Amino acid sequence: MAIIRELRIESYSPSSDDRDVRLKDAYRIANELTIKTLPFDIEGFIKKQKITIILEDMDNDISGYIEKRGNSWFIGVNKYHAPRRQRFTLAHEYAHYVLDKEKIEEEKKHFDTMLFRGKESDSMEKNANELAANILMPEELFKQFLSKGIRNLSDLADKFNVSPAAIRYRAFKLRYIQEY
Repeated sequence: MAIIRELRIESYSPSSDDRDVRLKDAYRIANELTIKTLPFDIEGFIKKQKITIILEDMDNDISGYIEKRGNSWFIGVNKYHAPRRQRFTLAHEYAHYVLDKEKIEEEKKHFDTMLFRGKESDSMEKNANELAANILMPEELFKQFLSKGIRNLSDLADKFNVSPAAIRYRAFKLRYIQEY
């Protein structure tokens, strides 16, 4: 635990060599809106962009949705899920807003079931998961924590304010662990 207390990273911005333009855009917007970036304040970030967040009764297998009603955008999140899971759901639905806005405008509403559960079914969900993970747990920052000796998945989950399952999946995708 002493290592964690010694590390004082107050905010984060992707480096100029980061290839993910959408990640850079998210952090640029967050900085312009004076949004906290460690852990990333996804709720404040979304609200400052005039997207309404609704905590709703949903079946347990539904994590959330994104919907356009008239000229307004809404992200619904399962109110029964744990707060850290809700954070990932918010980031995932925001990723759909960034990546799939036109398609969702046609559909009017897009539901997501059981994020990070089983195999990702299609490229739309895979891409939303990837951008959400990049926003909440940027690879460069993940590496910084590991280089400072923070290797326990629960400790990393605390740093990013995400679930241990999200950290484990991120570590797997970044090839720090062999299996998920």
